[in-house]
Amino acid sequence: MRRLSNTFLMAALLFASAMLWARTSDGRSVSSNQIGFYRVPLACPAARNLGCGSGAKPVLLALQKKDTIQEAWLDHPGTTLAIVWNKGVGFNSRTAELQSVAEERGISLHELMGAQRDEKLKSFKSRKGWYRGAEVDQLSEEEAMVIADRLIRRAATKAPTIAGKAEKLKLAVSQVIREQLTGCTSTECRDNCHKKLVGIARKELNDDEFNALIEAEKLGPRPVGDEQ
Repeated sequence: MRRLSNTFLMAALLFASAMLWARTSDGRSVSSNQIGFYRVPLACPAARNLGCGSGAKPVLLALQKKDTIQEAWLDHPGTTLAIVWNKGVGFNSRTAELQSVAEERGISLHELMGAQRDEKLKSFKSRKGWYRGAEVDQLSEEEAMVIADRLIRRAATKAPTIAGKAEKLKLAVSQVIREQLTGCTSTECRDNCHKKLVGIARKELNDDEFNALIEAEKLGPRPVGDEQ
């Protein structure tokens, strides 16, 4: 019986030890105490349950430049930030670093504790659905597809024949939108992307379909009414 109890005790200790560690993207082990999880408002307003790549990228890159931080990640919904702190960085230093980025970027950061933190830690260890730095361009690609699909569905309510051209059109339009989301920092760039979109529509659509798509674009990228 004593041998059996010792076996269970050893198993419990090994399990607890394993829970103390996670790994960085380059395979280095870190204590889970070095990882903080923070609720952030970086969800995409144009696509439900999706992080905003263009909004998140400057935040992640700014955090990554900090000497106190090894890595900064955003989850797929854009609601949680994971930060791998360097060993020995205390609570006050963490708070100061986060406050400076929050003020600079105009966002809020609230640390998750208890069961919420434990849940995020389990998810983070696999890195599935987490994005670091420029990887959030993948979220922008998803967002572009959602917006393109929404514009085409809007247009189809006015010009139903556009539905037969939807797949090809969606791919072309989403590429332009992705370019705008990931690369545009000026009005001139956004205007050029609009011209590209108009050029695609003019090439692929008849007059009624073209006008319907342009009108759909004027409503903006975000959902209107009960749109998904």
